[in-house]
Amino acid sequence: LGGRCVSPRHQYDPSMYSFRVPVSLGGSRPNTDDDTLLLVESDEERIWIQASGPLKHAIRATFRGSGYATETAAEARGTELCSTLRLAALRAGLSVDFMERQSFSALSEHALAAVNDTVPQNVRVINEHAGVRAHLSEEELVTFTMSAEAHVLSPPTNIVNCFADALHEAVPSDRAHLAFDLFSQTSRAQGADALLLTLVSAIEALVVPAKVSNSEQELVALLAQQVEKSDVVQDPDRRAALANRVRGLQNETIRAGAKRLVRRLEPREYGGMEATKFFDRVYELRSRLSHGDAPSWRDVGDVGSELGRFTRDLIDLEFTSPDSADRI
Repeated sequence: LGGRCVSPRHQYDPSMYSFRVPVSLGGSRPNTDDDTLLLVESDEERIWIQASGPLKHAIRATFRGSGYATETAAEARGTELCSTLRLAALRAGLSVDFMERQSFSALSEHALAAVNDTVPQNVRVINEHAGVRAHLSEEELVTFTMSAEAHVLSPPTNIVNCFADALHEAVPSDRAHLAFDLFSQTSRAQGADALLLTLVSAIEALVVPAKVSNSEQELVALLAQQVEKSDVVQDPDRRAALANRVRGLQNETIRAGAKRLVRRLEPREYGGMEATKFFDRVYELRSRLSHGDAPSWRDVGDVGSELGRFTRDLIDLEFTSPDSADRI
């Protein structure tokens, strides 16, 4: 359990309000030994980023602003400026995560009350949460973080035995290699969203879309010819592009191809579901994440551990009995 005190160095009228937003800093940080990076300062407003130590080494920081007449104004301004910081970080090459899709450790209400009874009057201990928090500028907010790091060690004899088995079973496959490399990157994934998207990408790497039935192919070819002859689309380039999109229907979708692969896992279950139903759930979450309809981080996190086992089993199948014709 560690404490971190964050408070503005520049004080406005005590009756004024401030905002704070917790952020995580990744591989690219501000190159400064200072703990504060001042972004804007005027007679009306001060905006800065602050950490508990040198920003160039900081993992966590807060995005701060002061000088607002009301709590509502502080919250609204903080929300607006979060977009500003995102754009600035994008252009400056900074790694800033607003942690909106992560869970935070928390003290119970009883523990918070007990701690707040012991601190000075202008200090308030809070449970951290993502997003904007408005507060009186005179308040010093203290947050607590709890963390742990775990390493799983595999017995040497287990590794030797697995290698001996793999000598007899492994069939080289480009697709299995790519899927394995993507799967291995999940050990460094930051957050449940990155984990899910990377694992689904590993699954998709195994897919070789099959042709649809002959009758469907004939129908698609006929539709493509009709599109090419149609005068509904006047631009010949757009008409040709549309015809090519129609011809693409001669192959099954990546999702359909993945479900065909997934059926090879049956009758195994994942997350209490049949393999194909589990994949449907995962792919629904992946589609929503990819198209801006973000599911809750709890829904994404709930499938994370089982999705790892699910993906590992699919890659194992591709190494031992490849479904694709793509070989090294």
